[in-house]
Amino acid sequence: MKKLMLLVFLIPAIYAGFKWGLPPINRFLDSNPCEGCAEDGQPSVSLSDLTMDRFERLSWGESDDKLVLASVEVSSVVRYAVPGIIPLGLLEPRVEFEEERIRLSALVIAEKFPGLPKLDEIIGLLPDTIAVEMEGMIAPLDQGHFALIINGLWMAKIPIPSSLIPAILTAFGREGRRALPRNALLIPKPDGIESAFVRADSLFLLANPEREEHARDEDD
Repeated sequence: MKKLMLLVFLIPAIYAGFKWGLPPINRFLDSNPCEGCAEDGQPSVSLSDLTMDRFERLSWGESDDKLVLASVEVSSVVRYAVPGIIPLGLLEPRVEFEEERIRLSALVIAEKFPGLPKLDEIIGLLPDTIAVEMEGMIAPLDQGHFALIINGLWMAKIPIPSSLIPAILTAFGREGRRALPRNALLIPKPDGIESAFVRADSLFLLANPEREEHARDEDD
């Protein structure tokens, strides 16, 4: 449950910081942006485990009230923390932060997604494996969910017309409520974090003052 909580939190947390205000940045100037990161900067199982441990200590009140995650740490959690949550046919997913924007990228095995629209006139015949990138921002949807609105999509580094984004998201398994925009992905809103924001390529998390109470409720 803790692993899934972090995974569904990592993206929507960014929005919270911009909606409810940013804490003084001086609190984070001495923070290590990536504890345990390898020199090659690649996602890994060990980095995923370390990130999960850090998040659990934060959520249980066993660490400082802040957590700084680099893009490679978030990517490690997405790849390795919850087996099976990434659809078959999506390889090497990566999450990157830039100012207020979120960039998602992966290698896609085309035959695993037969619902992809025909793109011959844009990029020619789809290769067996194609690089896909999406860029978007978070918006509120309802009390329990955010919408990750995709405003840019590239396949094989070629920009895809916005009119085709809904069909491509559907082919990738998009599901959601009727109120969800057709060019958006549904993201649950978790408890336990007071605010979050992005600076450069890192995600900064501030713990909810009532985090110990949330932890006890979850344990019950």
